[in-house]
Amino acid sequence: MIDRLRHHRMDQSGSAAVEFALLVPLVLALLFSVLEAGWIMTQSIMLDRGLSRASRAVQIGSTSMTYTQYKQKVCAEAFILANCEKALRLELTPIDTAADFPATDTPCVDRSVAIDPVTSYQSGKASQLVFARACFVVDPMTPGIGYGLSVPKDTTGAMRLTSSFAFVNEPT
Repeated sequence: MIDRLRHHRMDQSGSAAVEFALLVPLVLALLFSVLEAGWIMTQSIMLDRGLSRASRAVQIGSTSMTYTQYKQKVCAEAFILANCEKALRLELTPIDTAADFPATDTPCVDRSVAIDPVTSYQSGKASQLVFARACFVVDPMTPGIGYGLSVPKDTTGAMRLTSSFAFVNEPT
């Protein structure tokens, strides 16, 4: 019996499996965190791109856009944003004085309620400064691992991607 215990204690077969079982979750969490951060950054950059390109159309004043058309233009320019028109909220605010800049956080879609309240959408007059803000809510790919676990989320588990852009309308 003692020989068996001594032999079992000296046996190292299976020790690699223990190391593997301990390290693989850490490596996978790191890998998924890097992928999550990259995907979030890509979506954020595309939101910035969509907002600036759509705002350019308002800025030059070639056409008068409604809120729905403006949202469609942002979503068309930020083509990788999934379910864009339902998860995006936009705001255009004309600025005359420093006090006119919005003092609150960028308003976002609240997916826990069915109502989508109206936000400020005023494209401004010729030669007027306009401040545009956008908020897109997105679910993390891996909400319970690494980076997806640590980002701030709302009550529905979504995180906010925000973008802002200021421009001066072209004179007529």
